[in-house]
Amino acid sequence: MVLQKLHKVQRVLVRRKPNADKPRQFLDIDIAKFMVNALGWVYLVIVLNWWAKKIVRWDIALRSKTEDWKRAIDTALTREFPEGVRGCELKLISDNGSQPMSVSFMRDMATLGIEQIFTSYDNPNGNPETERMLRTIKEEFIWINEFENLEEAKEKISKWIEIDYNKLYVHSELGYLSPEEFEILYNGDLLKQAV
Repeated sequence: MVLQKLHKVQRVLVRRKPNADKPRQFLDIDIAKFMVNALGWVYLVIVLNWWAKKIVRWDIALRSKTEDWKRAIDTALTREFPEGVRGCELKLISDNGSQPMSVSFMRDMATLGIEQIFTSYDNPNGNPETERMLRTIKEEFIWINEFENLEEAKEKISKWIEIDYNKLYVHSELGYLSPEEFEILYNGDLLKQAV
């Protein structure tokens, strides 16, 4: 008789999602793909500010490469941190995809002093704000539109994100304010406190 050693599977505990309690604390980066008639599948990279639920940057690419993700996060950082990101204790949340886990992406984030937080494997609640926003953009905009070419897709998505979502889309978690209204209210309250 041969004795067989039994091995128990070791699972990583599912981490709770972090909560943003101040502006510019957590950014999340993720991707969605959609169809453009003249091209086939294209990829929409989104960078979301968790605190205000605001899409701070987006980019459309023909392939989902690390460079596309780096371009999106670079322009998001320029927009959100015009004075520079070092020393701001920014945390970047993402899934375990090949782009955010690539050596060059991780090296760039470490150089900038950005802590990367990866969602637990098979844990859809690891970045629920971003997953919910991607579902919203798919259900309320992408799936009900057809795009003939890349330029049309970029133009229409830009309008939807910058106006329909960031300026007008209300969130119950933000007191039924849009992301930009929430930021304006917060900044106005800070100004009042400073005076």
